Amino acid sequence: MPTKPGDISEANAHLIGWWLQLLATGAYFVYLPHCLIILSKKLRHGMSPWLPAACFVIFAATVLDFVVGFIRTYQGYSVHGTERPNPEALYADPSSTLSLLKNAMNIVVAIISDAIIVYRTFMVWNMNVWIILAPVGLLLGDTAVGIWAVWTLAQTGPGTIPILAAVSVRIRYFFIITFVLNILCSGLICYKIWRIQSKVTRDYTGQRSSTSRVLEIIIESASIYCAHLLVLIITNGLGTNYFFMFLDPLPPVGAYVFSMLIVRTRAQNNDNGTSVASTTIRFRGSRSTRPPIAVGVEIDLERVVDTESVTSPTRMYDPRRGTHMYLAQDKDLAQDKDSI
Repeated sequence: MPTKPGDISEANAHLIGWWLQLLATGAYFVYLPHCLIILSKKLRHGMSPWLPAACFVIFAATVLDFVVGFIRTYQGYSVHGTERPNPEALYADPSSTLSLLKNAMNIVVAIISDAIIVYRTFMVWNMNVWIILAPVGLLLGDTAVGIWAVWTLAQTGPGTIPILAAVSVRIRYFFIITFVLNILCSGLICYKIWRIQSKVTRDYTGQRSSTSRVLEIIIESASIYCAHLLVLIITNGLGTNYFFMFLDPLPPVGAYVFSMLIVRTRAQNNDNGTSVASTTIRFRGSRSTRPPIAVGVEIDLERVVDTESVTSPTRMYDPRRGTHMYLAQDKDLAQDKDSI
């Protein structure tokens, strides 16, 4: 199949994409055991089963996508008797069963990841329904466009250039909506954490480097996933086969980013011996004129926790009760933080 000058052939793009998928899948499998340990501990502490269920679906979709990618690569580049490999013939039929299955897994992992970050935004903003109206609308639109894209792919006949076909436009719409959704939710989460941390830092630990806070927010947010989506949108819009290099490893990249957020979960031991399982964003004061006090803001997928060590209480928002609970024995400083 002819390619534009300066472009890569579709077969070579899929081959490089398969190598990238191997690397991303390996990184995901390295994190997976730690995720299972953390999820089992959180389940024993009464966590709702939705998060383990989402993790299982993402794991199943990633493994299935890996198996399909392996079969397609073997079929395209294996030698049968005296016949030379012809990967172009394999990838010339985008509506084949394996192609539909692989692209469906891309859609499934992206939609689940979107649902998780929407729910995470909902909990960070203390279950404020108005905050998530736009993200939920984007999530519903994303799901509809994803289903539309898979259906369009099934109608695409053999011999069509996929990157120039109508399905490419549908996929572009899907990734644009996903990108906007992730940027919006990440922005809302980062703004909430930044605002709380600024108040806590000003009241208790003095000034702190803005650069360090920005770097921590970038690390803790889904910036890797958002950057991957942006590359997909750009390469798709340019109509280049380089798009397939980044499309193939999308499921393990999404699974890896989500697992990395879970792995950063840890048990916070408080003064009274209570163990609080919290997830992701934590900041520490870097300069203070007072004795060292570690001030933190921790965001769990199911609750918001403000923590301080030694002399300060731990405040935890419990969505089931709709109230804040202080876990430290010394509650004198709690009155000063009720407005945060």
